[in-house]
Amino acid sequence: MSLYNNVSDALSSRGGIGAPIDGATSIASRISKGAADMMGGGELAKAVTNIGGAMGVNVVRNAINKHIPIESQRALHVGGGVLGDLMRGDINAAGLRILDSGLLNEYLPGMSGIASQAMYWGRPTPLFVGISPSEAKRIYEMMRYTRLSKKNLFLIEVSSSLMGDWVSQWFNMFATELDYAPFIISGDKRKVGGAVIDSVQSSEPVEMHITTMDDQFGTIKRWYEQHHAATVARDGTVGVPSSYAIKFKVVHSFITRGSTPSGAYESIGWFRPSNLEVSLSRRDDGMQEIQMSFSQIDTFVKV
Repeated sequence: MSLYNNVSDALSSRGGIGAPIDGATSIASRISKGAADMMGGGELAKAVTNIGGAMGVNVVRNAINKHIPIESQRALHVGGGVLGDLMRGDINAAGLRILDSGLLNEYLPGMSGIASQAMYWGRPTPLFVGISPSEAKRIYEMMRYTRLSKKNLFLIEVSSSLMGDWVSQWFNMFATELDYAPFIISGDKRKVGGAVIDSVQSSEPVEMHITTMDDQFGTIKRWYEQHHAATVARDGTVGVPSSYAIKFKVVHSFITRGSTPSGAYESIGWFRPSNLEVSLSRRDDGMQEIQMSFSQIDTFVKV
């Protein structure tokens, strides 16, 4: 095993060709230094030392180039690198190093170019924030073929037993803003010794806020007024949910029922009128907008 260790150490650390050159440099330097000492030192002695070292390197390098072909020298360099990869357990790097060296082009034409491409696409680089080009390409392809949801595309469908569903087209045409939190869960944090645990209490009703325009006859405002009167009459009596309940269906990312696929995301619930706000101003020659609020009737009622 000592011979194997010496060869592997020489190939991995010296690169195959570097060891004899370094050895020749050391020997030549020692001889030149001895001659310089005999000359008594000084600038001339230093020049002799440098010339002797350079001559030793050139002699060994010329001998290597004369007796070892360039292909064999390159094979030794590649072999040293491959041996170092194998000793580190990196088999993939060793295989790519051999293919990229071009030594197998006679048997596998074009494999060196393929290896270079493989090393480029599979190697992390700062240009792509520390990931490989292949990973960056995969992320790009995923985003390229993914259609993101847009906030200005939504469909509102409104219906009630009091006035039917004819108002849906007006809501869908006039609505400019829609805000709601479809899932609200309330709870408390309780201390147990030195720890804190979460105590869930209930699911809270949804509050929906819709901002719409209206026509000059007040169609949307009259519709809201009728449902408000069915909820709480002027004489102080209240109605039953079956007379004033409003069914809302909000579809995300699509604006018509015909263009909505079966897998589109939608929220459905029963609501009642809560609040209506109207803002008028003689200083602003803009479209009138009304803010309507609706409150979910019962959290356990399924549509």
